[in-house]
Amino acid sequence: MSRIRRRKAWLLVGLGLALGLSIGGAMTAGVLLGRSTGTNSAATTLDELKLRAVASHGNETFAIATGVVDEEVEGLFCLDFLTGDLKCYVLNNRGRGVQGYFATNVLKDISVEKGKKPAYCLVTGSIRYRGNPNTPGCLVYVADANSGNFAAYSFGWARGASSAGISQSQPMQLVFAGKARNLEIRE
Repeated sequence: MSRIRRRKAWLLVGLGLALGLSIGGAMTAGVLLGRSTGTNSAATTLDELKLRAVASHGNETFAIATGVVDEEVEGLFCLDFLTGDLKCYVLNNRGRGVQGYFATNVLKDISVEKGKKPAYCLVTGSIRYRGNPNTPGCLVYVADANSGNFAAYSFGWARGASSAGISQSQPMQLVFAGKARNLEIRE
């Protein structure tokens, strides 16, 4: 019985190795053929590709996220669960310091049940407004995992003021609010 299992295991290992080598060989042949024809479409595609990375993290009382504000700058979003204050700091791309500051309080838009501790989630996104495609729009989404209530906020960013080194500050504007869960959770 154990011999049969060992044979099957070695057979599966051999099949996996053969499959992996076949795929690797096909990929190598594709790269070599692409180079020999003079058109490497993968390299052309990668040259045109602009990667945008954002990150978010949080614990029981605080969350942070990064988001692209403009092609040249990103913002650091901070959400304090205890106060409901949501702040965005845009770093100066010409040196040290902050070039933009935007803030709001999420408690007015995301109602948290009395007696319950909020469990916020924070992520960022972007939008290009139709009437003014040159004005970048950074979105920040806040949701309460307990109630399912969420809100999206944005702020205006003047690319010209940024290029001139002028500081910008204004309240964040509510873009949309809603409820993602229709079920109440009882503890």
